[in-house]
Amino acid sequence: METNPNRCKRCGQCMSVCPVYQATFREADVARGKLALLDCAEAGAMTYSDRLKEILSRCLLCGACAQVCASSVDTTLMIQSGRRQLFEAEKGGKPQSALLRSLREGDLTAKVLLKGGALLQSLVCKKIPETSGLHLRFPLSFFIKRDAVPPIAWTPFLNDFRAEPAVKADSPRIGFFVGCGANYLFPGTAWALVRILKHLGATLVVPEDQVCCGLPAYVSGDTKTARRLAEQNIKVFESLELDAILTVCASCGSHLKALTSLFADNASSRDAAVSMTQKHADAMTFLLDQLGLEAHLKALEPGGTPNGTGPLRAAYHDPCHLRIGQGITQSPRRLLEATPGVQLVETSHPDRCCGHGGDFNLSHFSLSMKILDRRMEDFEKVKPDAIVTGCTGCLLQFSEGISRLGLADRVEVCHPLVLVEKAIAP
Repeated sequence: METNPNRCKRCGQCMSVCPVYQATFREADVARGKLALLDCAEAGAMTYSDRLKEILSRCLLCGACAQVCASSVDTTLMIQSGRRQLFEAEKGGKPQSALLRSLREGDLTAKVLLKGGALLQSLVCKKIPETSGLHLRFPLSFFIKRDAVPPIAWTPFLNDFRAEPAVKADSPRIGFFVGCGANYLFPGTAWALVRILKHLGATLVVPEDQVCCGLPAYVSGDTKTARRLAEQNIKVFESLELDAILTVCASCGSHLKALTSLFADNASSRDAAVSMTQKHADAMTFLLDQLGLEAHLKALEPGGTPNGTGPLRAAYHDPCHLRIGQGITQSPRRLLEATPGVQLVETSHPDRCCGHGGDFNLSHFSLSMKILDRRMEDFEKVKPDAIVTGCTGCLLQFSEGISRLGLADRVEVCHPLVLVEKAIAP
């Protein structure tokens, strides 16, 4: 491993913020417990076993423990390094496709076909490319256990988008890294950004041959695939002479921000990754700080409300990959506060993890729901009309949350940009 786990002082500060530990109170579920086991494995006192793999998988990689560590231990990097070693040790020994593994182990029951036929058909018929992280996230168990299955976009955003001539000759050239979630599951978020940028006079560039950011592969320990996907995206974007590259998903954005860590041993690829990373920005922050969207919204007529009636009470959730991964908490709130017809309501724990965590939601579904239920209690107390967040994984989780509470017909779940676009639409 690249980092020495002995730096951990076992103080237990990580216990105060770990969403998994707070749901189970198991020592192995907190960072210090995992680091102690990795220390033993590195020293040869134990092997890199299936049991260790299971323990390391019980982590959302939210980064909360690293953020509060008094010794500045990069716990997420250590846990990720352990996952990589386990992946490489068993490579070739087990099938890597979660979907095919589920097909062999289960049956296409009526319940599966009824609740998830559209998405299942898309995956099996290769409508979604194998490079997409969604193949890691949606085995058949996904359809059986969930109350809500997201509808698949039969025309993905990248297939539907058509570039338009620049509104102004000197307008900034903005690249859009769409991400799997916005492309296939929440295209309304992608279209909201398109329309807002058009309204502000920016030139949008959306390369069709971009691929998955690689985060699902990376967190599963498959660094080789993550590098390959990163190299493809770097190649696609680097020749476009862009002023910025925007993301609407916090998970994609956080991964792009840390892209250089994939190429520590490759100087040329690392330099190219640095260039892409330096141009990356979360869409909400860029719209506010670079394109003046806040002032534009405040100048709109008060009557332009997103729901066409009274103020829409929107409760904002801080995604871990935005709050911790990118250090962004205020931009989404500024955006919502400036949007006509929207009233921002804060919950008691706006930064509490939703429990999605990519494939954590699949491999530990019940535990993921236990963490979600705790977060949904915060929303129930403020009774919002909408739950808004800047991560497609969180959007997926909260769609499940409102369905489990019977609130799907009353509470909207969306990205802040969706509310903004509704307010500025003519």
